[in-house]
Amino acid sequence: MGCWGMGLTQSDEFCEVYDAFMEAYDEGQAVADITANLLKEYREEFDDGDGILHDVYFAIAKAEWMCCEQSDEIISKVKDIIERDLNIIYYRELYATESDLKIRKRNLQKFWISLQTPRKVARKRSAPQTKSECAILDKGTLFWYKRKSKYYAAVVLDIVDNLFFVALSNEMKVAPKNIDDLLNADARIASWFSILIPESQIHTMSKIELEQSYNGRAGMYFNEELDIHFCENCGLDEYWEGFNDYKNRWTYSDLKLKDMLLAENIPVKFVMEEQLKRLMDKKRNQM
Repeated sequence: MGCWGMGLTQSDEFCEVYDAFMEAYDEGQAVADITANLLKEYREEFDDGDGILHDVYFAIAKAEWMCCEQSDEIISKVKDIIERDLNIIYYRELYATESDLKIRKRNLQKFWISLQTPRKVARKRSAPQTKSECAILDKGTLFWYKRKSKYYAAVVLDIVDNLFFVALSNEMKVAPKNIDDLLNADARIASWFSILIPESQIHTMSKIELEQSYNGRAGMYFNEELDIHFCENCGLDEYWEGFNDYKNRWTYSDLKLKDMLLAENIPVKFVMEEQLKRLMDKKRNQM
């Protein structure tokens, strides 16, 4: 758990869940479905008695309130946590001071009162951010992010046709403090991603110059002249857990992220060559 204050929104888990909820909401998903998916995701990792789930319930409650669709299950959970002082007990176990606990309890009570007063107008859905608008990531960007209380280091190796080729590290106990920490993190996978994690979760550290071409690495091929765009193993948003090693095809047990800067260290998926050849022949015949 990462918290930096006694406010309800002053924890990584609260912000992570709330942002994920609103991102799905802006994409047009139903509130009930978003709640169910988030609960399933976090309950798979944390026991229902784990204090980390308190912030998950609080964030969902806040989001549902904003959308004017409060669910009985979440309201009941929040009420139980607050009335039984379960969150206060959890914070005490985290060595919060008694003065901090008083502030936390007061904030929880205010939060509970606010949930009893329904909003008159639901939050409007915003247009989802397109990939091209994510200027925060360029080729050579070094960054880290946090996912489910775990930290990951990453390097953007290439960007082709709005696809991001990213080298990811294994999970880290703490966020990298400097560039050396990031580049010396154990490498986990290099994959093409078509869906990005929210910008609010991306912590950029620096940008380095990368002149190498990674085209064709990890199963992606792009030829502008022939307009051929063939992609195998384009990552999805759920793979931003720090791994994408389906069938262990592209995992690395002895490389650091800095080693991934060399294109030669990233395997080409040769199995696609025959299919690629057929695509190229077909394009040439049409010209």
